[in-house]
Amino acid sequence: MNKLKSIVSGLLLLFVISSGCKKASETPEVGLTSKDFQNVSYGTHIRNSLDIYLPERRDSKTPVVLLVHGGSWFEGDKSAFTDFAKYWRNKGYAAATMNYRYTNTPEKNIHPAQVNDIAKAIEFIASKAGEWKISSDKFALQGASAGGHLSLLYTYKYDTGNKVMAVISMAGPTDFTPTSTVSPLQAQVVQLLIGSSYQFSPAAYAEASPISHVKANSKPTLLFHGKLDVVVPYQQAVDLKNRLAQVGSVHKLVSYEDTGHEVINVNYMASFLAECDNWFKLYLK
Repeated sequence: MNKLKSIVSGLLLLFVISSGCKKASETPEVGLTSKDFQNVSYGTHIRNSLDIYLPERRDSKTPVVLLVHGGSWFEGDKSAFTDFAKYWRNKGYAAATMNYRYTNTPEKNIHPAQVNDIAKAIEFIASKAGEWKISSDKFALQGASAGGHLSLLYTYKYDTGNKVMAVISMAGPTDFTPTSTVSPLQAQVVQLLIGSSYQFSPAAYAEASPISHVKANSKPTLLFHGKLDVVVPYQQAVDLKNRLAQVGSVHKLVSYEDTGHEVINVNYMASFLAECDNWFKLYLK
């Protein structure tokens, strides 16, 4: 899976779209100005860093959107979502972009290292809530590709503190078990994530698949996927949608007929943002 740079290319235009937006917090603290902090350590590893973008007039009810980059779990960087984080900040949310440990290194940071990093980032942000004047327990996760997978998996299984209220995935893998919906490229990078092949660790592949952990009370899930995606086939989004529908969990799948793994192009940007905005207005409050 690539880094989905095209998802955020052109996001500088979002500041035009976001001007004059309503703030997420209804009772803001007067006098606070927006603040941005880069390369804040949330853990001991060199990859345990995040950037945080705090809106003006925020308070203890201001929700946090945590953005998780893609890159096949072995590359990518939080900077891919900088413009997106600023967009959410201008909407009145606190927004953070995070790095997490790579898989394909001598350290062999296999699953669940990456979701454990998400847990550390959330707990760190929550611990700073009083200082930063934001909520300590109202989070949303939004990720692309590998980051979409991590966002879904963390929300469905690893959110023991019940802080995540909604999740958005753009072209995220949903099922690693060997079906027709797993591409050869996906199979290679997933083996780096799991640390072994499916033949030797089928249970581990199922455990790392978000679809395995769907429940009736799974948090509201918004999915975006291009039907021409050959990296993470569109059917994976359909399968997760069907599973969520089967158990009665709140969800929505937004499909694009003419895009691939890049998911969104300039023609869909406005509608994409409207979908995300509405999802957070409904469920991140």
